[in-house]
Amino acid sequence: MLPATPYRLVPLLLATAALAACGGSDDAGEPITGNNNVTVSSLRLIGQQVLPRRMSYANTVVGGLSGVDYDLKTDTYVFISDDRTTTDSAGAPRLYTAKLSFDASSFSAVTFTGVVTMKQPDGSDYPKVPDAKVADPESVRVDPVTGNWVWLSEGDRTLTSTPPRVINPFIREITPQGSHVREYTLPAMFQMSAQDTGPRGNLVFEGLTFSPDAQSAWVLMEGALIQDGAAPTPAVGSASRLTRFDRASGVANAQYVYPIEKVQATPVPADQFTVNGPTEILALSATRFLVLERSFSVGVVGNQVRLYEIDTANATNVLTAASLTGATPVTKKLVLDFETLKTQLGGIANLEGMTFGPKLANGKRSLVVVADDNFPAADSATDRNQMLVFEIQP
Repeated sequence: MLPATPYRLVPLLLATAALAACGGSDDAGEPITGNNNVTVSSLRLIGQQVLPRRMSYANTVVGGLSGVDYDLKTDTYVFISDDRTTTDSAGAPRLYTAKLSFDASSFSAVTFTGVVTMKQPDGSDYPKVPDAKVADPESVRVDPVTGNWVWLSEGDRTLTSTPPRVINPFIREITPQGSHVREYTLPAMFQMSAQDTGPRGNLVFEGLTFSPDAQSAWVLMEGALIQDGAAPTPAVGSASRLTRFDRASGVANAQYVYPIEKVQATPVPADQFTVNGPTEILALSATRFLVLERSFSVGVVGNQVRLYEIDTANATNVLTAASLTGATPVTKKLVLDFETLKTQLGGIANLEGMTFGPKLANGKRSLVVVADDNFPAADSATDRNQMLVFEIQP
């Protein structure tokens, strides 16, 4: 970790809004993993901070913040950057540590405190594109047992590049100093291929959470495997897979179908790029989770983001199934449509990270959501390092 050089942001206070979700720590200060039955009622928006575009910190360009987690023991937030080739920053990919200053009435500052460079299993830094060992970080969590950091890489499947890139996704555990500890064992279905099977490029691992009993790690795909069907469109949805891993062994032991909604906005022109899929997951109980689902369409300002609560209790375990045909998916209900905050926030950015924060002084819990800005060349309502804090109504 590099020496701390705190950077503080000017406060941006917002009016409140009644909405929905959940998380935090209990009265004794125990982490959320100690609570086996978190309920969701509504959310009240506390405030927003937006980092300056391409902000410099410790010889890096801050951006691409694709995941965030809160470490209760140190009162520190860990952010993961998906910088693979966009900037000239040292130490990509990397994680940042930071302090967030907020209470029940305002979100006043973000103070960065350090940078950690993730190391490969051999101890070297990860290379950038086009190297075949490039990583694409998407989520990070503090392991509730070891205190180490577990992170996801989406891999790559870019058949149009020269040479074509076919790089497997992975789940790896590192120390808070960035040193490699171990790797989870992935089912064969997640192996990238140049053939018409396996994961699609940029639609693999996006969300990670640990179960309340700290026995399982749950990993959610952003999109469908090629053999599972087409990607979503403005007319129809799709399906991805939510996989449960044994935390101790790192081996998958269950998997469920996650139904993806259709793309929320028609692109302009109508034949341009669109995408919709889950970007983060948080456990509420042994079977219930919060899921961020983000839609984007070319020609439409901003992103269309929704927060859902899902339940795996009655879903079919498809880990060893030959296909998803006939499988019962997880149940799913809308908790929050971020479009209701669009005007108040000046647009909805590419929200990809979500974590429970500490309990507020009034006894209610907090929820932090962060956006990946994609390292834009100019100021943009769509591409901003947007951070939001909510008060959770139980």
